Amino acid sequence: MRKCVFALIAVCLLLKPAFTVYADLIYEPDNGFYQQHRRQIVYLGRSFMASGTGGSLSVKKDPGFRNDIAKLQNGEVTYVQYSCLYDGEFWGFTSEFSGWIKLDQMLVMYDYVAFEEDHRDELYPYDGDFSQIKETRSAIAWAWPGSDVYIWTYENLDTENFRVSYAYKDNEGREWGFVTYLYGGRNIWVCLSDPLNRDLPAFNPAPEPIPWVSETTHINIERSGMSLFVLITIFTAVLVVSTVVLINVYWRPNKTNPGGKND
Repeated sequence: MRKCVFALIAVCLLLKPAFTVYADLIYEPDNGFYQQHRRQIVYLGRSFMASGTGGSLSVKKDPGFRNDIAKLQNGEVTYVQYSCLYDGEFWGFTSEFSGWIKLDQMLVMYDYVAFEEDHRDELYPYDGDFSQIKETRSAIAWAWPGSDVYIWTYENLDTENFRVSYAYKDNEGREWGFVTYLYGGRNIWVCLSDPLNRDLPAFNPAPEPIPWVSETTHINIERSGMSLFVLITIFTAVLVVSTVVLINVYWRPNKTNPGGKND
């Protein structure tokens, strides 16, 4: 029976990214590289801290693009929506700068993903009725159980559409529920036993950020000999020259004198 429960939890964890991506499909980056390679790009949805070798990190319009569009100083944090494997290197897209950054020069922040990795065997299907949340129609959102900072407070909840994907019980017997999506908030935890207590002890504060290792298969995007911009420029130039040549070859003005007779 215990194996069946863990199997069910594993299925939920595997399906969760699909639900998250669905919520984010409302908005897609207005980025040429993303549009061109969207099938090889993977949803990530995690926060990263810059840790560049020279004290800063370049943000580029496209992976491998020569010019920078912005720079992140070491220690700055940005949210990375998507990742890709470009020419053997992992890059992440940040909507804050609408550009791409090298993920091997970033450190991933502790979050709900890391919490699940640490406590996977302690998660279980939730079969309660979250009675306290139904009574107050309010709850505080946390990044993970035992986090040292809460995110925000939900009020006037539509409890009919409130769904707990799975649960976790801490060492003090408090029950926590994971909610995939709620009023624009994604991948949050609520304390089902004490949903409005802002002073819950931080028994699991965030550790230092660490290097990111992808657990999702990426399809490598090969580096092309020419960028899309260069190809478009060359095509436009060829089109203009061809048009001029065709005009000179096939268009002959009908020269007439003012009286209407040919010279």
